[in-house]
Amino acid sequence: MGVLNRRAARAAVLAAVGVSALGLSAVTASAKVDYDFKASPHTVKAGARVHVKGYAMKDDDLFQKFCVQQRQGSASWHTVKCAHGAVFNGGAVDTWVRTQHRGTLQFRGALYETDWNSNKLRLRLVTPTETVRVR
Repeated sequence: MGVLNRRAARAAVLAAVGVSALGLSAVTASAKVDYDFKASPHTVKAGARVHVKGYAMKDDDLFQKFCVQQRQGSASWHTVKCAHGAVFNGGAVDTWVRTQHRGTLQFRGALYETDWNSNKLRLRLVTPTETVRVR
């Protein structure tokens, strides 16, 4: 085997090892998040009910809990309802919310999870906001 063939073979082996190591690190570092969140209808009269439903889960082995949150105008977010939660699954929420005042009402889903060393829930994911106009 010539010197050039050995160098080419060595370069090919190093490239293959590098690409496979890159692929393995990308696979192990990513955690898949799956969610769906909806609020309907998008325009209601004051006193009407809005149907809010959603779920979220992340494929790592931590305790997760999915909650629906709302806010009126630019006020702070507050929790409407939470799923029971589980390991590997944040759960699902399907609820109705009665509108109180005119204006803009916003809803979002929030996925919380804990570390194995702690019982404190931490916010990990927030779904896009669904806006409802209250006339």
